[in-house]
Amino acid sequence: MYLPVRLKGLVAPAATAATEIVLFDRDDRLVGRLRFRVCPSCRTGRILDIWVGDGRRRQGLGHRLARTLLARHPGHRWSTTPQTREGRAFFRGVTEETGVPLPHDGPLCPHLMGVLRRGWRSVREHGSHR
Repeated sequence: MYLPVRLKGLVAPAATAATEIVLFDRDDRLVGRLRFRVCPSCRTGRILDIWVGDGRRRQGLGHRLARTLLARHPGHRWSTTPQTREGRAFFRGVTEETGVPLPHDGPLCPHLMGVLRRGWRSVREHGSHR
């Protein structure tokens, strides 16, 4: 049975910090969440995780969360973290529905890579030139 939900977007403290879009039922119980990071400068983003409560799955709520994210950031290039088989099937479905590719573990801009990955990449790229 589908119950109406309220959608809320939480603002991150910094542009590239993790942000959430959350869904609550009419009794203010959390029923779904999508965490992501986005770089407005490079127009890239990464979906970190998506969760819908067990009793609320297969109602289109995960797709609703994903469509909301994509609508708020049109024209961005997206990727996801590595997924389970079920997660990959979900993101293939969202890609088919929206036309926006959502590859798992796709490339990130330097702003979303984080300090450690940027440092590791620098060591790998410059270490072989010694």
